[in-house]
Amino acid sequence: MSVESLTVIRAWPRLPVGGFAAFLAGVLLLAGVIHIATIMLVPMIAQNDGWSRLAVVAGIEQFAEIRVAGADAANVVGLDPLFVNGACRLQLSEAPASLAVQAPDRFWSLALYDPQGTIIFSLNDRTAVEGRLDMLVVTPAQNAALRRSPPADIDQRIVVEAELGDLIALLRLFAPTARTQEEARGVLTAAECYRSPLSPTANASGG
Repeated sequence: MSVESLTVIRAWPRLPVGGFAAFLAGVLLLAGVIHIATIMLVPMIAQNDGWSRLAVVAGIEQFAEIRVAGADAANVVGLDPLFVNGACRLQLSEAPASLAVQAPDRFWSLALYDPQGTIIFSLNDRTAVEGRLDMLVVTPAQNAALRRSPPADIDQRIVVEAELGDLIALLRLFAPTARTQEEARGVLTAAECYRSPLSPTANASGG
């Protein structure tokens, strides 16, 4: 008999029934963990991506309009084209931030986002006094200084305490027609967003 005519039969190793079941269970468990981790990670990625896109178009010490249509539309998802949208970056490391909006004749909303994309505070014209907003955003240390030496007009303002000192304010003004869009852009231009240092008395009392 020639070598070519020989048929070599290889015996594959056999796994015990219990070992195969354990192996299969391990594979399924690993797949489940990966699936759950992916589901939990998607919102985090989306939120962080939303913050990074807003940060590019947000104004510094002023609201900058975020175009949602046309050739100059910003790459920010989730903004309604029936609204005029504007964003302003708040950096509280040196001083609180003052926000003011005067729009009593239309629906508007304002939200504060932290770097994780989480809304830490929001309100609209229905919860504001006569559709007008006068807000001061502070860190815990700044808020403590305000309480020790409050300004005379502090009772007329909304004070929002933020744990993180880097925020973005997103202002949305309802404007379903061309005319109301122009009016809303005027409101957005007039809206205030600027650093508002504490008075020397408040700072001194903290020492």
